[in-house]
Parts: sequence; C-alpha cells; structure tokens
Amino acid sequence: MRKFCILSLPAIATMAQDWTVMGQGSVRLVGSTLTFSYPLQPKQLALIARPAPPEIAQLARLRFRIKTDHDTAMAVLLSEKKPGGGNYTAIVWSPANAWQQVELTPADFGVSDGPNDPVDADGKLDLDAVEGVGIADLAQFFLSQPENPDFPIVINRQTGEHRVEIDQFELLTTGASPKRAGIDAFDRGFLEWFTFGGIRMKLAAPENPLKMPALEARYDQGQDKYPLLLRRLATFDLSKGKRLAFDIASEREITMIVSLQTKSGQRFTTTIFPPGKREVFHVSLNLADFEGSGKLDPGQLKAIALADVTNSGEPNTVWLGKVETQ
Repeated sequence: MRKFCILSLPAIATMAQDWTVMGQGSVRLVGSTLTFSYPLQPKQLALIARPAPPEIAQLARLRFRIKTDHDTAMAVLLSEKKPGGGNYTAIVWSPANAWQQVELTPADFGVSDGPNDPVDADGKLDLDAVEGVGIADLAQFFLSQPENPDFPIVINRQTGEHRVEIDQFELLTTGASPKRAGIDAFDRGFLEWFTFGGIRMKLAAPENPLKMPALEARYDQGQDKYPLLLRRLATFDLSKGKRLAFDIASEREITMIVSLQTKSGQRFTTTIFPPGKREVFHVSLNLADFEGSGKLDPGQLKAIALADVTNSGEPNTVWLGKVETQ
C-alpha cells in the first residue's frame, strides 16, 4: 500500500473542525456530518486527516457512521511520528448510499508495508506515538493496480467525482475491546473484506442459506477476468493454525481458488468446488496442502483471497460465513 504519512502531505487550506483535505477535494461540515468530495484519478491521492488529540494514547474504540456514493473500500489511517514510526490502516467495506455504523479497536489496525511506507522501528502500533488520523477511499489505489496476465482479475478503473459522508466521529478511551473468535464471524455490523471490482457485496440477510451471520457477494462469473474477494490477515496471530475452515453456499456450481499471501509476498493456493443450489458447503483445508513456492508459515499470513474461476459469464451469488483457523 502507498505511503500514508498524514501530516506531511501537502494540504489544501480547507478545514472543518480540524479535518483537512490532503490532495484534491473539499470538505464541509453540517451539524455533525462531515462531507468529503474528491476526484478519483490515476496517480492522485485525496484524503482527509486531522491531528490526533493527546487522548489517543488511551484509545479503546474509534467509532463513526459512514456513507459513500459508490461501492468502495475505505481506509482509516493512524500515522505515527516520523522518523521511527509507521503507518497503520484498518479497511472497511462501504456499500453505495447506505449508512452504516463502524467501530474499530487498535487491534484492527495493521501496518502499511508498501514500497513507500516507512519501516516501523518496533513493529507495533504505539498509540502514544500516533500524530494523525485520516480517512481515504482505496479505489484511488485500485486505479493503479497493474494487470496480471497470468491471473487476470476485475479491477474497477472508473474515474470521476465522488463523495463520502462521515457522522458522529468519536475517539473513545472507555470500553473493553471484544475478543474476536476466528478470522471473521461477520457479526460486527460492517464488512472487512473488499474487492478490486466486479462484486456487489454486503452483509447477508438473516435468512441466508448458511443461517448465520455471513457475507453476500453478487457478481458475474468471469470469462476474460475474474472478480476477487479479499481480506487482510496480518492483524491476527495465526501461528498455531493448522487448517483453514469456513462455510460457503453458492447459487451455481463453481470452481473457486483459495489463495493465501504471506508478508514476504509468497502465494499459496488450493481449489474448492461448492456444489451450487444454495447448498451449505463446509470447508476445512489443511494449510500444509496449499501449493506454492517454499513452505507456508501460518504466522506470516498477510491476506486471503477467493476467486470464482468458473468461465461462464453467468450471474452468481455466494454466501461466506465463519472463517477461522483451527
């Protein structure tokens, strides 16, 4: 991921209660609702940022409501003092034109380790060193993703003007952080999965085929390119994991590649075959059976990706629930 050094980016002199536009765009405040308008253009960065108050050293929860005018992944950013500090992000999926409540804890923030990101001297988020808080639309970074001819994926490269609304933004120093069971139980009221494009994604209704909290993904099955569903894993300690388990159901019979990426960039894959007709398919994969170069170290996992590689061009819906290592 590109560098998010919040307080060192050139800022336009536009401010609403300490929020400043970095790069292109404008911000206005009406009541408690902040509206950030910005262009999506290749090689341009636009975000809003504010200085971190001293109380952030005791941060327990970061809470706000958010609505975007298009389906997109939004990044919440914490920037430590430089030199020596790192940049940390949490990713939230925002369905178009729908308000949703988001509540993050420090454990949700993983270090940004792109080629332009600074190396954190101690390798962990130090709240007392955080100097800035920011919010950015990750669609800006998807525009610059290179094409991969070996495994072509759908990437939304649409440009234009967009808008995000943020309401009741709070940095809270009280309240215990809930313990998380597994990688994702889809019970937080928002999604931490994202896509580069081609998938219409939301929390599933209670009557979904899995009969549990789940992610619902609608898409057209690829012919030339495949839609990709991703989630970061670097914020979890998976070092003792032996198996990857989850439940999935699909409208159609599909061939799905499950891909695991490590922090060093290694990729390991395996293939599953959900049967279709909304039948619940229980998946339990031995991590040692994933194929790739070298040996898979669960403690070094960075991300998981799912891709339906059925080459039909037909519309499909899948439901994903209770992702965990065992």
